[in-house]
Amino acid sequence: MKRVYPIVIAICICMPAIFLPRISSAQCTCSGGIAATPVTQLVKIDTNTAPNVLITFNKFTDTSTNTPHEALTCMTILDTMSVVSSTGVLNTIPSTQSNVIFKPDVNYTLKGPGGLFAFNDNSTSHGPYTLGPVGTPSDSVFLGPDTLFNNVASSTTPSNVAPYFGTGTVSDTISFGGGTTSINGNNFNFTEKAKYWGAVRITYYWCPQVVLAASITDFTATQNGNSILLQWLTNNEQNNSNYEIQVSTDGKQFSSAGEAQSDPATAGATTKYQYQYNTDQINVGKLYFRIKQTDANGNVSYSAILIITPGGSGDQSTSFQTYPNPAVNSLIFQFNNNQTGHYLLELVNTAGQIVQQKSVTLTGTNQIRMDLTPHPPKGLYFMRTRDLTHNQSYVSKVLIN
Repeated sequence: MKRVYPIVIAICICMPAIFLPRISSAQCTCSGGIAATPVTQLVKIDTNTAPNVLITFNKFTDTSTNTPHEALTCMTILDTMSVVSSTGVLNTIPSTQSNVIFKPDVNYTLKGPGGLFAFNDNSTSHGPYTLGPVGTPSDSVFLGPDTLFNNVASSTTPSNVAPYFGTGTVSDTISFGGGTTSINGNNFNFTEKAKYWGAVRITYYWCPQVVLAASITDFTATQNGNSILLQWLTNNEQNNSNYEIQVSTDGKQFSSAGEAQSDPATAGATTKYQYQYNTDQINVGKLYFRIKQTDANGNVSYSAILIITPGGSGDQSTSFQTYPNPAVNSLIFQFNNNQTGHYLLELVNTAGQIVQQKSVTLTGTNQIRMDLTPHPPKGLYFMRTRDLTHNQSYVSKVLIN
């Protein structure tokens, strides 16, 4: 097994490097890492004619008794609807209307505390008709009933899961709209009625919260020919700590690629480690790297997972971290590479309420500090960082003591 030797850092020398496309993730995600556990709720909608219907779900609740060990990593909402529409049309002028075509349509939206989630619309056409003058027996026509939706499904993945985390319930609303139009002018009165029924499923994907190594920072990868140079820093180095470099091709099953033992001479210092991983040319897919840290007492923690595509091209993915976690007086949000743009930091509680925010502009830097003043109540929060320049958003789960 290869060994990795520590280097005590006295002076930080910044050198340009070509970073691979990478994504930093938690140990458990919906698309990689340890498999997430889905928890699904189903709410049925009985036949209804109201323009709005309220759907109530139970929030995702952390079932641990001490430090939260479950993380809501993502969620999906799937609605399946059937809609039947009927329309009455009345000619409103004292002359005959000929070759008239009508188009009834119905649309519905699904909206929750995180914003607009889904949208569907459908329509059909009727005609042509000849309607007599207003007040005569032939001045009206009845259209339908039309089946505009028949078990039509749509799904969405809300980007803000904070309102759905905690205790109690959360409500979404399905709103129906639409109407009937004519290609022969506006000289008609329409009366449209829609009946609908269906079901909405909400699925929470939760993960066991693997303990992250707070002392491991700046975990990066640099491509050098057919090898990948992994580098990371450890802050306040402890004696007898062991660092195992682990690699995976699916983000689930990890194997050891090498290890590093702390040097007593580096105790209390900031120490840099590096490891060169030679890629297998047969395997051209994604590679997942993480650092497993074991201290002198046998306690195990992990770095964030670094997902790398050897030889990948295109835009580089941005990795990030929020620390310290748990936090007491301040939080630091840090990108793994320098950024330029306008950013908004928001500390969000489990009810989806913004309890603190900070607006900053970065110019070739990678770190934002948020002082917890006034100090929020102890508990679980989400740090949401909005990149207003590039329309990106980053969310981290944090504990505040």
